[in-house]
Amino acid sequence: MGGFPPAEYHFPAMDVLLVDDHPLIHETLRAIVRSVRPEAEFHSQFELDAGLAQAKKLGALGLVLLDLGLPGCSGTQALLRFRQEVPGVRVVIISADDDEKSVRAALELGAAGYLPKTMLPMAMADALRAVLDCAKRIGRGGETSFASSRGTNANNRA
Repeated sequence: MGGFPPAEYHFPAMDVLLVDDHPLIHETLRAIVRSVRPEAEFHSQFELDAGLAQAKKLGALGLVLLDLGLPGCSGTQALLRFRQEVPGVRVVIISADDDEKSVRAALELGAAGYLPKTMLPMAMADALRAVLDCAKRIGRGGETSFASSRGTNANNRA
């Protein structure tokens, strides 16, 4: 019995866009995305407006990784703008804020997942793989989620 997808399966090329204001996050997530989907084209933007403009130009945009803590935005404003201006694209939140209220709000507004920046790289890779494979996991309280801050972050290794 093999896993899904089969080892010989080749995923179609896709664009992945990261919108985050921290260069270190860009390098880390580029490596994680490449480990999960080596054929993906990784694009980076550091501001919301630049990210939205690039997203509208990418023909094979399969995933947006979006920081909720971008300068000039508060709460879920960045997610709302992506959902309005680039409808239909999968948006996964990457955030330093992992409280249950923020996670629930993002998921209720249509985020495909919520990944705390405190997650260990292997756990983040597994969560991104689940999103890209369209798998669902149940998070705290029964909501559809791809990460829980408990047990998968650098501050809680036990």
